[in-house]
Amino acid sequence: MPTRIFFQNGEQVTVSDAPDAVAQKLAGGGFAQLDRPWGDESIYVNPASINYIEAQDERAPDIAALEAVPDAVPPPAPAQQAPPPAAPPGQFPQ
Repeated sequence: MPTRIFFQNGEQVTVSDAPDAVAQKLAGGGFAQLDRPWGDESIYVNPASINYIEAQDERAPDIAALEAVPDAVPPPAPAQQAPPPAAPPGQFPQ
């Protein structure tokens, strides 16, 4: 399963190795050589610049299923409070 690496500057990259293997390479000290999921391309990563890593699902998202989900329904409006009772006849409101 590929691993997505999240850097401190907000960039993300995906590498071929599983998260455990990536963590071991990053713990080795210095720059870690990691292979990209396509071709013969490798990158060298400075472990000090990484926020975190996570497993990336290999499957492409099901776009049709995502589009079929209805938009979030807004919460119902809060119930309005009843007006205060009317003053009895012959009395002035305060």
